[in-house]
Amino acid sequence: MRIVKSIIFIVILISSISFNSISQEDIKIKKSDFQIEIKEVGFKEAWKELKQAEKLFSQGLGTYPDALELYLRTAKYNSDCAKLNYKIGVCYLATDKFYHATEFLERAYLKDNLVTDDIHFMLARAYHLNLDFDKAIVNYKAYFDAFTAKELEKYNINVDKYIRECRYGKELTNQPVRVIINNLGQRVNSRYDDYNPVLHPNNDLLYFTSRRELDKKDKRIEADNKFFENVFVSEQAGDLWRKPNLVENKLDSKNNESVITISKDGSSIYLYNGQENGGDILVSELKKGNWKSPKLISGKLLSKGKETTIAFSPDERELFIVSNQYGTVGGMDIFYSKLNEKGKWTEPANMGAAINTEYNEEGVYWHPTEDKVYFSSQGHNSMGGYDVFVMERNEEGQWSIPVNLGYPINTPNDDIFFKMDENNKQAYYSAVRDNGFGGKDLYKVIFLGEEKEMKLSTEDIFLAWNYKSIDDLFYYIPKEVKVDTALYMVGQVTDSKSGEAIKMAKIEVIDLEMSQVVATGLADTSGIYKIKIPKKKDYGVEVTAKDYLFFVEMAYLSQKQVVDSKVTANFQLNKIDVGATMVLDNIFFETNKATIKTESAAELARLAALLVENPTIRLEISGHTDNVGSYRVNQKLSESRAKSVVNYMVSQGVSADRLEYKGYAFNQPIADNNTADGRAKNRRVEFKVISK
Repeated sequence: MRIVKSIIFIVILISSISFNSISQEDIKIKKSDFQIEIKEVGFKEAWKELKQAEKLFSQGLGTYPDALELYLRTAKYNSDCAKLNYKIGVCYLATDKFYHATEFLERAYLKDNLVTDDIHFMLARAYHLNLDFDKAIVNYKAYFDAFTAKELEKYNINVDKYIRECRYGKELTNQPVRVIINNLGQRVNSRYDDYNPVLHPNNDLLYFTSRRELDKKDKRIEADNKFFENVFVSEQAGDLWRKPNLVENKLDSKNNESVITISKDGSSIYLYNGQENGGDILVSELKKGNWKSPKLISGKLLSKGKETTIAFSPDERELFIVSNQYGTVGGMDIFYSKLNEKGKWTEPANMGAAINTEYNEEGVYWHPTEDKVYFSSQGHNSMGGYDVFVMERNEEGQWSIPVNLGYPINTPNDDIFFKMDENNKQAYYSAVRDNGFGGKDLYKVIFLGEEKEMKLSTEDIFLAWNYKSIDDLFYYIPKEVKVDTALYMVGQVTDSKSGEAIKMAKIEVIDLEMSQVVATGLADTSGIYKIKIPKKKDYGVEVTAKDYLFFVEMAYLSQKQVVDSKVTANFQLNKIDVGATMVLDNIFFETNKATIKTESAAELARLAALLVENPTIRLEISGHTDNVGSYRVNQKLSESRAKSVVNYMVSQGVSADRLEYKGYAFNQPIADNNTADGRAKNRRVEFKVISK
């Protein structure tokens, strides 16, 4: 692949995060900033990795994840360096792990409140993305106050817009829509940007665009230092999608290709090509099972500007096209065209200021059966980045004012390329959500509809077949009454030693009978959480937070009192400190063997996640037994079991040099070996943090 000078499609998306301001703040970390006064062992190696990280950071967004990995390793030498914490925070902002950014940016600010000119802006972005809108507004204003209007214009940062987005965000998050949003999984998504899902009309093939690395010779686009766009296709297998393949036939070229849409009969596929006139739309026809070489769509629809997405009406006689051609309201706009009496497309007409804003509109999509159009916009009442909107056409042919689809479909990050199915039950789209697989991922949205409760009306309707002119002969038609029966689990997540609140802790409520997560919540900056739960019963609860050991325990809600529709459950987490230990209660082995049983998978997955989320820690995995049998046999068994756990972690991609294993037989009991219950507790696997 070779680099072309055209502006590629994805650059439009990046602008919403305003990372253009980062390049201006590419501060250099000097030795004097980083080296601890008393020279310690490890500086030489840390400084070498830091220089590599700085080089990757300076190259642009595409190598931020690689820079982040090195920055985190160097922080092991000096975690108090303000500039280093700033760089780590900025890198986290550019990933789907943006919830970590606040911690490092706050640390940088507390160490040196003048660490960079844009520290308040970066803090504001971090709070904004993490739904802490009030703190975001405070920092946006602090950033605004530090600059002249001329400087703000120079850096192209519209602080007023960000503040409006925060206010919209507060409104939208207070009235969440009832949906389930599922990541399509690691088979489909990669550590790179994956976006614009397009279902084949038969619903058995999923085309999408990805900027993943194909081989070590791949080149990067200068604009953002990310790899070229390519089209991939995945085949459906039951409820899952198979590992996608690169579309390598005539749809592939040495330039950027992004899939846009497929015709209703599946015979035509539309692509965006970054080389044609700075960015145009092409169409390929399916002949004898093969896609032909793509050709430009009707010249009437193209301009000297850039056309990026296109959407056809259900009868394919009308269309919307996104373009930045002459006469736009601002940025990329939505234009309308239809077939005339001669079967030719009319000159595209701008949809006007009621639909197009001074910012970008993108990802237009026409509902398969209805006069309803979805698109994403950085304007209107977006809560940040691109939000998904919908507009409908009435009987008079007028389009409604766009309506925001709401939270959690929309977030302060980019949410785009929304594709609703014909039954309005589910949709696919691209988003940057926490704990994805990297950058933009593909997601499936399942709509649950409105909550319904039975209600009663006293309206009387006389039965025609038994009518009598008396007042007491009638029956009642049941109707709905708005009865709020919602039940919430509330509480606070705190540090087990200091009692301090743990912010951004993730709480998952698990129905043990169904063996699945039924509710999820996030603690705020005060450690307070509120989660809607199906009913009052006992649940399993998993709590995770950065720099803390994971917590898995039962919440016996059936035994707790309900007050104002709330059941309280507080949780305390242990910090990841050297020497900290944790028993892995849910790892099971075959009797007298080191073979791990399948029911251990969930606990092992938690341990693997802990290592991934904290890439600098090292653990000792230890096996323990009761005192039944000889020491020699028990020591060998305990060591073999610990080794089995380590081998499993390594098979999941954890570096072997981060793990040690030991067997302690019955030398470290935690309960009385004279009772059956005590012996059961002593037969265990645990881990200890040996470095961080």
